[in-house]
Amino acid sequence: MNKILFIAFIIFFFTAGTGFASAYTIEELNFSNEGDIVVGPGKTEVWLDPGSEYTKEIIVSNRSGMEKIINISVEDFQGSLNPDGTIEFMGGKKGPYSLKDYVKPEIEEIILSHGQRLRLPVVISVPQTAEPGGLYGAVMVSASNIKEEAGEVQEGTAVGKLEIITRVASLFFVRVKGDVFEEGSLNDFKTGKNFYEKGPVSLKIIVENTGNVHLSPYGTIDIKNILGAQVGQVELDPWFVMPKSVRTREVKWNAPFLFGRYTAQVSLNRGYKDIVDTMQFSFWVIPWRIVLIALIALILLICLLVWFFSHFEFKKKTTNKPI
Repeated sequence: MNKILFIAFIIFFFTAGTGFASAYTIEELNFSNEGDIVVGPGKTEVWLDPGSEYTKEIIVSNRSGMEKIINISVEDFQGSLNPDGTIEFMGGKKGPYSLKDYVKPEIEEIILSHGQRLRLPVVISVPQTAEPGGLYGAVMVSASNIKEEAGEVQEGTAVGKLEIITRVASLFFVRVKGDVFEEGSLNDFKTGKNFYEKGPVSLKIIVENTGNVHLSPYGTIDIKNILGAQVGQVELDPWFVMPKSVRTREVKWNAPFLFGRYTAQVSLNRGYKDIVDTMQFSFWVIPWRIVLIALIALILLICLLVWFFSHFEFKKKTTNKPI
């Protein structure tokens, strides 16, 4: 009986210990010295029910060539009404679609040597009371050098080395299932200027999101010449536009030789209900330096011909027939 109880205790000890053991792992890899810290994935999208839980693994690789202190924190982020703006990290503040209180990394600090990779589970727990819509937060990975106990001494003052801190974010886009409000539109489609000397040509797509979840618009841009023939196409891969924000996507288009008037037309799927918006504009590409050189050459040729014919007289040769 005692033997059975002892075996049961051993089994309970190891199984319980496994449940409370740290799930993160550190791998020893043969990285070359790239002088950086790599964090992945850069973006995670997930749909969750209220009251559900989701675990995602974050990978942190030290390729800096030295030992680093890795700090893990969570921040909210939001979009911007400035079309040229990007996402804004909120620091200690809560965003309008706050996720930070529901995200729990397993650890907050660890030391990684060069060539080590950290696999860190991050748990997202959506409360039962969460309303349908988007929640947005980022796992921030900060890497700093290990501080020296003492620096150099100059005239009685301790001088330490400048500490450089690297911050990399892994973005989380959580959509709480339910009746959400999806609404957005193509605000503008334009170029930086109407006249180009040569390519590449800048094409800007401006999208506004007035809903409460992020949108992922995508589509194509068709380029036609003055005769209406298609001479190019640009694929627009999906990108994200945060709720209550405006975002600009800029792409470049080029071709071996451009000359004349062109029309660019965008067909943009909003990313929901298969709604497609279209807009177009025209622009000119005139390589004026080449045109100027050709024009000067033509003028010189004409002047040369005029001078030649004004200085030389051409007479028709006649033959005298005997009488």
